[in-house]
Amino acid sequence: MKKHYYVIILAILSFIIAIFDTSAGIYIAVLANVVANVITLSRQKAQIVKIKKKKERPLTVDELRQREMEANPHRPYPRYQEGDVYK
Repeated sequence: MKKHYYVIILAILSFIIAIFDTSAGIYIAVLANVVANVITLSRQKAQIVKIKKKKERPLTVDELRQREMEANPHRPYPRYQEGDVYK
């Protein structure tokens, strides 16, 4: 028998028993819910935990400019003195 048939049988049984004894019907309904939760949890796949990489610090403007100039040496970038930029 498939697993979901057990849940259906227990749910119908809880309705029938609840007609005669309410507390026993609630008990079997809770049991059916437990069985349904076990079935749901057994079908779930394990989650893959991603290992977080440490983020590198953001580049400064000078570092970005230097990387750009080194990556593209064929482009005519203006040369400047790092201390004399804002004078």
